[in-house]
Amino acid sequence: MDRGNQYFFREHSQGELHGWARRLKLFRYCRAYGGHANDGDSLEVAFSYDSAQDIKNFLDFLGVELVQHTAKPPQPETGVPYPGNVFASFPRLIKQTEWIEQPGQCQVMGIPVFVWCEKGKIRLSVSGSSYEVTGEHVANAESLEKVLVNAPLKVLDPPIDNKNCFCPKYYPDYFD
Repeated sequence: MDRGNQYFFREHSQGELHGWARRLKLFRYCRAYGGHANDGDSLEVAFSYDSAQDIKNFLDFLGVELVQHTAKPPQPETGVPYPGNVFASFPRLIKQTEWIEQPGQCQVMGIPVFVWCEKGKIRLSVSGSSYEVTGEHVANAESLEKVLVNAPLKVLDPPIDNKNCFCPKYYPDYFD
């Protein structure tokens, strides 16, 4: 096994990921980049959108409360240093919308989910702030999929288009 595959399958065996792939139809296991990225492994699904109205409809479908400002709220200025607490106080807006805030950490069907919208893609992650995907995350993803199959937007597969995403495009032998 080459070094890339050794890293990819270090936390979860090929057999375990194959089992998850058979259980999950929409969510994909995405391996962390690691190192200085300070990211974690995740289960991801993504949907495409064309407009702010698509985002609004999708968040309404999920039961996620939309925060939309009536005027542009203060935003950090490029090149200006801010203390962490000040920077965190700026609302994170979805680009190319009239001041809709990123959903971020929220609940969908009582399940903790991280939702992020950018560049025509809405990504949902059920692994939240955890650095490792667990059986509980897989069970949560299965529950969410029962609703997401009826989503008003098109699923993007893979949700993250690179070899760190365990999907049919990069690992076809594991998908039935």
